[in-house]
Amino acid sequence: MFDKALTMKILLSFILMFACARLTAQMLPPDTVNIPELEVFSSVEKRPAGMMSHKVDTLVLKSERSTSLSDLLDTHSALFIKTEGRGALSTASFRGTAASHTDVLWNGMSVQSPMLGQVDFSLFPVYLFDDISINPGNSSLAETSGALGGSIQLDNKADWSKPFNFTLLTGFGSYRTFNNFLKIERAGKQVFSGTRVYFNRSKNDFSFINKNIATLNPVTGSYQYPVQKNEQGGYQLMGIEQNFTWRLGEKGVLTAHYWFQDSRRSLPRLNTYEGDDHANINRQKEQTHRGKLQYSRYGKKGKWTVSSGLVFQHLNYTLQNLIGGQGYQFAVRSVSTLVSSYNAASYDYQLSQKTLFKLKYSFDFHHVATTDSVKQTGYNRYRREHKWLFLWEQQFTTRFSTTVLLRKEWINGQSVPLIPFAGFEWIVHKKWHWIVRGNVARNVHIPDLNDLYWQPGGNPNLQPEEGLATEMATQIKYPIGKWSVAPEITAFYNNIKGWILWLPAPAGYWQAQNIEKVVAKGIEFSIKIRFSLGRFQWVVMGNYAYTRSENQGNPTVWGRDAIGKQLPYIPVHSGNVFISLHWRGFGLNYINNAYSERFTTSSNQLTRRDWLYPYFMNDLSLSKTFSFKRVQMEAQWKVHNLFNESYRSVLGRPMPGRNYLFLLILKI
Repeated sequence: MFDKALTMKILLSFILMFACARLTAQMLPPDTVNIPELEVFSSVEKRPAGMMSHKVDTLVLKSERSTSLSDLLDTHSALFIKTEGRGALSTASFRGTAASHTDVLWNGMSVQSPMLGQVDFSLFPVYLFDDISINPGNSSLAETSGALGGSIQLDNKADWSKPFNFTLLTGFGSYRTFNNFLKIERAGKQVFSGTRVYFNRSKNDFSFINKNIATLNPVTGSYQYPVQKNEQGGYQLMGIEQNFTWRLGEKGVLTAHYWFQDSRRSLPRLNTYEGDDHANINRQKEQTHRGKLQYSRYGKKGKWTVSSGLVFQHLNYTLQNLIGGQGYQFAVRSVSTLVSSYNAASYDYQLSQKTLFKLKYSFDFHHVATTDSVKQTGYNRYRREHKWLFLWEQQFTTRFSTTVLLRKEWINGQSVPLIPFAGFEWIVHKKWHWIVRGNVARNVHIPDLNDLYWQPGGNPNLQPEEGLATEMATQIKYPIGKWSVAPEITAFYNNIKGWILWLPAPAGYWQAQNIEKVVAKGIEFSIKIRFSLGRFQWVVMGNYAYTRSENQGNPTVWGRDAIGKQLPYIPVHSGNVFISLHWRGFGLNYINNAYSERFTTSSNQLTRRDWLYPYFMNDLSLSKTFSFKRVQMEAQWKVHNLFNESYRSVLGRPMPGRNYLFLLILKI
């Protein structure tokens, strides 16, 4: 069981650590670090040649600050987000891969669960982060391994430009939804402090037409579908994030991050269930503490970085069934605790203006204990991970550079296959900012602990998934008068052997197994256009992805009808468009995102019940900003699902129709 006394001791330790560090920083002599010197150091941290990264536009972060990370990625990236419903579990499919193939890094520390092997993007409020970057495919190897699809970086930055920053956001909307965010930042000469607090909740009781249940009209012969309410679907999310940055002398920087979050969700029944709404009660509670300390010391030719992070997570899931004459009885009562430690030391050495070397060692430790007191099942396991990284970046000319990267890892003493990366970057035309990038790499994903040890169905004999991937991209950023046009196109190919999937086993339950291989390939296109017409400022951004993710496994396991077919829940076509117009403090944003059909069976057979039909989703928001000396106030009104589209992301899970949200933002 989760030790509450231990949790309080950990929290107290963090508070004392921050307080002592702050007092120490206040006793330091006046700061002598100048901005130009820091800019020189930042050149060491640029993206390695051949690696691609897409930073979410600050305008998008501002317009989507009240949403979750799942909503932002769904409408402003090429990722496909599969969601169980509003406020419920949301996972990402990156370039046709599985949810476990996308890693998320918070200030450089992974938040991917070693137990579940995936990330729930609905639990990450956009308001918490200053920068969000998307690193597709092989580009994730600079930060982590095993992310066969790619990685997401969530970063907090110290803003030294303002001595004080206060922001309050409050909103209310449909289905008794309330969002509240508070940010307070203080920047002195040597110490920066940033505090963010949030509390979101929603009854989430929207109505929907249930087309999985029908009665036949005896007169007309047509089907009649009932209108139902999404009972037992409420959620609550609250937490605090604290960030400190200290300038220690002329060459040292110390950062400290702490994030506590408490989430409570009710999981609504499937819309195929015809019983009473309150016959099954699903509840999920999760408490997570994350903390990280990092020290960086800059020299004339390099930078030392040492970091250590801790994660404590407690997950409680219960399912109660209403039994006549006995009341509610527990069918599932699962408790899981997770403790993870992330430790790393690295050195970046700038041998010359054209040559950079990096060496990094990491040691990660995970302990997972899970038990179901009703079924009397569970497991208690440890995992130790030793990781080495070597990177060499070489600039041959002012227009051409390359990167070679090697990763070597050991998991519980067992050697993981070597992970190599080779990439290049070629500046074709400097004036047009025309760049061509390409890379080829091997990547290895280790099975998560549930895949190995879950009871029943875990398979300790699972082999790692191995991907051999290559990608090529070209981008241009060309200013034309008051216009700025930046298109980018990328082609990728990923051959993944030993893909892990849960399949029916002879014993009568589902079991994790390796299948022969999956081939994921496709093309991604994005464009960003900025221009002005008189006093009107326009921004147009769009993304499109063509993704073929095909099963090339063994017909004796899958059946011949599944070979060469698109994997379930992955759309072949997906895209989105964002249009923003600003004029004299007014803002108008329009978002459209669309997905082609998705299949829920490996054979891609079409039935009314199993087929996820294409849909086009539209959102609209209108805002007005008012300024009163030092105070700025913004009012924003949002309409989600503008045209009241009927759609499904997952079978059996209803989705809301048109709904509204009103926000009021106060800044000082």
